[in-house]
Amino acid sequence: MIKNIILWIGFVLLIMLASITRADLYVYDVEATLTESNVTYVDQEPFYYDIFHIQTDGYATLAFDNYDADLGSSNPNYDYNDPYLYLYEIEQHTLNGFSGGSVQLTLFDEDDDGNEDSPEGLYFYLDDVQIHNQLVAVVSSYDPYVVGTVDFTVTSNQPLSIIPEPQAISLILLGGASLLIAKRKLS
Repeated sequence: MIKNIILWIGFVLLIMLASITRADLYVYDVEATLTESNVTYVDQEPFYYDIFHIQTDGYATLAFDNYDADLGSSNPNYDYNDPYLYLYEIEQHTLNGFSGGSVQLTLFDEDDDGNEDSPEGLYFYLDDVQIHNQLVAVVSSYDPYVVGTVDFTVTSNQPLSIIPEPQAISLILLGGASLLIAKRKLS
């Protein structure tokens, strides 16, 4: 009798554990900051942006859900202040059979009004985004001269590494400096 109860409890726990494992989704809360320090010009008007490098091992399915934006413009002609999302695939080209050749970014998806029924305004929403290893996400605005913050989540079926552009550059510089120091100490 007690043996049957222990087996039954073990069986129930095993089923619960299996259902929890299958339901794992990874949710990352991200904030993009649009400032005048990151600018590109389109038709001679400034658009501010923030860049994120997103990486995973293998394939992943992502969803981008913009739930808040605190944007403003000094230009009275622009009153929409709608955040915009661009997604780029990274293509690594080889040079004479060796990696380290050129890198090309290819736009494969974009959105500015996926949450247009949201009471807060026209926010972006993209789901079922399929990636292999890495992509670059660029958050900007629909109108020029717009600064502020854009809050969104990235949901994935696989663990991700989301690195804002300034931190990615800092990590590369830190890694390079460490290699130089190690090389000097070994010499």
